[in-house]
Amino acid sequence: MKLMACALAAVAAALLFPASARADNATDSVKIEALLKQTGLTYERKAEEVFVLPHEGKNLGDFQVVLANGDGIEVMFVIIAKKARISMTPELAQKMLFANHNYDRVKVGLDDDGDAFVRDDATIRVLDASELKVNINQVAAAADEIYGELKPYLK
Repeated sequence: MKLMACALAAVAAALLFPASARADNATDSVKIEALLKQTGLTYERKAEEVFVLPHEGKNLGDFQVVLANGDGIEVMFVIIAKKARISMTPELAQKMLFANHNYDRVKVGLDDDGDAFVRDDATIRVLDASELKVNINQVAAAADEIYGELKPYLK
């Protein structure tokens, strides 16, 4: 399932960005990979514009932070619950809204597939290795903690 998200991100990038933008995306991908090497974090390149970083959390267990770039933006995210596990109630919605307020750097929401995510976006032009590492670690930590908070409301 996690690799499916990577594949979908790669397909979306190919469909959404014209050839000239994809050339810029390739340059951005080279920069992102160089920055990832500088962070010392373990990662795997899954597609031209998609990288995954393994993590382990006390609530989520083994999971991956996915990094996808396009149009000068680096998006890093974790899918914390697939749509099939979500029964949207006012209580769950309220928990997600409070999480948006309580956690720095990240946003919590539902993607176009109805999956719950924790995500951060960064401008590649000004990104350095230190900031990339902080953002990745923040997304991973927040995803694990937020999943723990939402778990009682999931199927």
